Amino acid sequence: MTKRNTLIDFSSLSEMLYGEEKYISEFSEAAVDSFTEFNNNYKKFLLIRDETSFRKAGHKIKPVAQMLGLDQIVEEYEHAKTLLWDEKPDEDLEKSVSKIDSICTKVITELELRIK
Repeated sequence: MTKRNTLIDFSSLSEMLYGEEKYISEFSEAAVDSFTEFNNNYKKFLLIRDETSFRKAGHKIKPVAQMLGLDQIVEEYEHAKTLLWDEKPDEDLEKSVSKIDSICTKVITELELRIK
């Protein structure tokens, strides 16, 4: 197994989309919107402890994250749910928000570079 410098597994994406650059670009553009929305909703709903809306945001991004090999997003989302269930302090929620923001920012940058 080789270590890659990117978070996204573009080889799997290319394989799923038959290597068609047009489809990869279209998917990447849609994914930028999806990860931007997820990042915003993750912060908004986690910090106000709105579990229902938070779960909707997570369920919406989970399939896309899994297709792109972004296990760290799924893992942090699952961790954040336990933070809510265990009624952890705001500081713990803010750490999770910061982690997701950092990951999503890198993912969006990688997707935008692929679109160009």
